Amino acid sequence: SLPNATYYIQQQELEFAFEKGFPSYMPEELEGLKNTSQVKLLHGSGDIDNYIHYEISGAHSPFHQVFWIKESNETIFFGGDEAPQLQQMKHRFAAKYDYDGKKAMELRQQWWQQGEKEKWTFLFYHDVKNPVWGF
Repeated sequence: SLPNATYYIQQQELEFAFEKGFPSYMPEELEGLKNTSQVKLLHGSGDIDNYIHYEISGAHSPFHQVFWIKESNETIFFGGDEAPQLQQMKHRFAAKYDYDGKKAMELRQQWWQQGEKEKWTFLFYHDVKNPVWGF
């Protein structure tokens, strides 16, 4: 717990987590997020503080979201569970654990190509070997 943090959560994803429940989500662990002033619920796509852009991508789960952090000429991309590891970006495959594996595969390819063209930095939180990758 980070006592001074603000947690930004996609409202539809939080609702989906409570509907779906275990084993995909741990509702008892999420319960504390429902009634705290530290949570700001996000609705659809938008911006946080004019430099963090988020969009619902909906491939790993119906309301999964991805983030772009833009400052000056630098873009950092966080694709969460749809872009969790460097190798998944480099190779085309549809994962069975994704809500829409084909869409996730297509999004990874799209983000990778755009990231290469625009020189993004990628954050891969499931990649122990390459948690950060930049072009």
